[in-house]
Amino acid sequence: MLARSIASPKPLQSRIKTLTPLTILQSPSPNFDERTRPIRLIVLHYTGMQSEQSALRILTDPAPTRSAYQDDLPRTPQNTESIPESMSRVSSHYLALQDGTIHQLVDESKRAWHAGKGFWDGETDVNSASIGIEIANGGHDFGLPEFAESQIVAVMQLVKHILQRHGLDKHHVIGHSDVAPARKPDPGEKFPWKRFAEAGLSIWPAPALEDGDQRPLFDEADQMDHGIAAVQTGLDTIGYGIPVNGRLDAHTRAVLTAFQRRFRPNKVDGMIDIETKSLVGRVASILRP
Repeated sequence: MLARSIASPKPLQSRIKTLTPLTILQSPSPNFDERTRPIRLIVLHYTGMQSEQSALRILTDPAPTRSAYQDDLPRTPQNTESIPESMSRVSSHYLALQDGTIHQLVDESKRAWHAGKGFWDGETDVNSASIGIEIANGGHDFGLPEFAESQIVAVMQLVKHILQRHGLDKHHVIGHSDVAPARKPDPGEKFPWKRFAEAGLSIWPAPALEDGDQRPLFDEADQMDHGIAAVQTGLDTIGYGIPVNGRLDAHTRAVLTAFQRRFRPNKVDGMIDIETKSLVGRVASILRP
């Protein structure tokens, strides 16, 4: 594998000089196609596999099969005979290992296959509009291990370089669970979003008196209320693309769960309590003062 340092375009050179050099190992993946949208988003994932080397292998595999990765994939309670042997081809632009090593798998100018079907802030082809970063971590199916410090430091530096190189908005540094809340939980509630925000790499609401007040306001499935509509409006402003129907339906609960994983990780239940309602309003106000 060849190593290189991220090169910065000349117009941004004066700003980039303040950044620590970041070494990238080249591990090309054949799993990409052409972009049809300008880059607006950075999407963070965990790999959800036991072995980080297997994660690197599957992200560069042109014809992955389930049997080739059976020791590293989550166990499923389903009848294994009903699960196809062939797997979808996947990739990301970068993979961060636990020791802080960064592999580039797909050139940023190309469309990597990391996000699947999703939505964020008007974007429906998230893969075309994003740079995807996979972070080696077993995820929820393997006990949601802590992220390694060297790994987080490397990802923060990588995100900083990408934001400055492409002139992106820190609001658009998001998780896979943000763009696909009904399907994906990554990077999960142990990911240090507040730390990223403190470094100027994401957003975080200012503290308020309501923080810690988890008394329920709406905690019954399919409950209807104008207050639920107000929370849905806030979530839509943030970027989740949620219908404002005043009903605590399954999709609203999935979006609330994704929101809580990111902004209130100590209690993730998909319900609306005093703290959650306040947090939604404060995050929305960052984007719509």
